[in-house]
Amino acid sequence: MSSFTHAKDIALSFDDGLNPQQNPKAALINQQILTQLNEQQIKSIVFPSLIKIGDYQGKQLIANWGKDGHIIGNHSALHQNLNKDTVSTKHYIQAIIDADTILNTLPNYQRIYRYPFLKQGNTTEKRDAVYLWLNQNHYKIGAVSIDASDWFYNRKYLDYAKQADTAKLERLKQAYITHLLDRASYYDQLAVHTLQRSPKHVLLLHVNQINAAFLADMITAFEQADWTFVSAKQAFQDPLYMQHSQNIPAGESIIWSIAKTQGQALRYPAEDAPYELDNLKLHQLD
Repeated sequence: MSSFTHAKDIALSFDDGLNPQQNPKAALINQQILTQLNEQQIKSIVFPSLIKIGDYQGKQLIANWGKDGHIIGNHSALHQNLNKDTVSTKHYIQAIIDADTILNTLPNYQRIYRYPFLKQGNTTEKRDAVYLWLNQNHYKIGAVSIDASDWFYNRKYLDYAKQADTAKLERLKQAYITHLLDRASYYDQLAVHTLQRSPKHVLLLHVNQINAAFLADMITAFEQADWTFVSAKQAFQDPLYMQHSQNIPAGESIIWSIAKTQGQALRYPAEDAPYELDNLKLHQLD
């Protein structure tokens, strides 16, 4: 089957959430993303981290996702990087428990855990201890198949918006969509090579201003590129997401991880700011 003709399914997932006490636009950004998802009839999943959303007001913004029919997962209380020596297994697991205690009262909350930074442990002991705890406590892992750098493009969006540079913002929209389509194509081709099939993909995004501004345009571009949007619930039923990273350090996209286990040469970190400089130049941005 050609990589150019097979069915390509994709679901959207959003990390972190926003704190209205720190970001005066938090409620607006949150609602703009939800409105676009509703208009496009797409059901996604959000992974809030307590340190990102703050207290009651931020929790209410996340509750709105559940009320709109999106799944609410767990992204821990402290958003720690498990690959760092300073992060212990005990404290890391406690942060998952603390988040669950706060989030489990929200509508459509499910025990699906996404590792912050997609990092799953820098030692075999840490990696396997968290896997075991998640399994014993009936958690699924909210892995991604398509990793991307919307956080990098969001920084550019905030800079250009502050400058009120509408010409740069329009070019940034095109650069951002180009980036996401490129990453989706890359990980899909990597999946076909490593799995011999195209899975139901899950794309990593964040609750941020660039997605509030450009989400509908991005969705249209993906559909024009022959991608079909499926719900996060459908995507996570793909057996791909039952697999665990066999690598140390562990983590990244689940497809990246499998390819790494197979001995393929891959860039690491998988997604990072320097990789995007050529795309910015291509769109006459700095």
